[in-house]
Amino acid sequence: MSRSAAALILLAACTVLSMQAVSAADGVIDTIAFGSCAKEDRPQPIWDQVIAQQPDLFLFIGDNMYADSPEKPRSPGDIAEAYRVLGQQPGYQRLLRTCPVLATWDDHDYGLNDAGKEFPMKRESQQLMLMFFNEPADSLRWQREGVYGAWVFGPPGRRVQVILLDTRYHRDALRRAENWQRGNIGPYLPHEDGSPQLLGEEQWSWLGEQLKKPADLRVIGSSIQVVPYEHQWECWGNFPHERRRLYDLIGETGAGGVVMVSGDRHLMEISRDEEEAAPYPMVDFTSSGLTQDPGEADEPNRFRVSPVLRQTNFGVLRIDWGAQPVLVTMVGIGSEGQRLMEYAVTLDELQTR
Repeated sequence: MSRSAAALILLAACTVLSMQAVSAADGVIDTIAFGSCAKEDRPQPIWDQVIAQQPDLFLFIGDNMYADSPEKPRSPGDIAEAYRVLGQQPGYQRLLRTCPVLATWDDHDYGLNDAGKEFPMKRESQQLMLMFFNEPADSLRWQREGVYGAWVFGPPGRRVQVILLDTRYHRDALRRAENWQRGNIGPYLPHEDGSPQLLGEEQWSWLGEQLKKPADLRVIGSSIQVVPYEHQWECWGNFPHERRRLYDLIGETGAGGVVMVSGDRHLMEISRDEEEAAPYPMVDFTSSGLTQDPGEADEPNRFRVSPVLRQTNFGVLRIDWGAQPVLVTMVGIGSEGQRLMEYAVTLDELQTR
């Protein structure tokens, strides 16, 4: 399929979606839902449970559909078709009539399993993604190399900043273990030197500027886990110098109120890092996936402060602006609306030391 034909398919899908515009002038945000790993060709009844939480905003953290094949990247037409199928999901259409949706990507919607900057169709994939999520025509995301973006909602004292990172477009190759055999430990080893990059210098510079902006709560979305790394699958721990750089940047900019949300792992867990490198407790709420099959979740994570579950799930952040101090409660919710886990932090805890 030609690129022009792919664009026509996707424009038709976007017409069906007619997503609500997101404005920095919107009111106070007190409920944010998020999720990842949605296989577009499966039933997606989970959206009704997301809507039941009455979110002010939904964040798609990555693997929002599965356009790649295990052996090779597919064409722009295949990527567009996967978005079209997602866009026709009745529950997703209902969600779009309920609240705005913001998104970043991971490998499967990027276009190739575990891929980074070497992916040959990353520019075409970026255009297709931004079309699908109805990115405003004047958005800088059309001009960047990568889909990272930031948004601010609410007045001073109740201001929420959402930062969605791009962990694919500029990422250098992973370091693979020799003679690896599949198990509960993955195939990737930490890089031993500090030269390989995860975000790329332009995105790092942009992130530093975003973290200097005033906000009370900052939700940083990363398609891969930031805090856990002992499992050796894709995570920031593959690039330990980049993980440390993120912590250092948060500390150097004095950016308080950071809560991280992540996906990718086909499980749900909450992790908290209070080790010496952290500027304050780094909390990472992982929710994956929206169309997950149940299974075992036996893998190491010394930072875990919750159960670890493999089943259909999504996450919710509830912000109690009236509490003293302000309370952020992380709630994991299952396919029947059941609470899977809950963990709370105050904004007072999330301040630079």
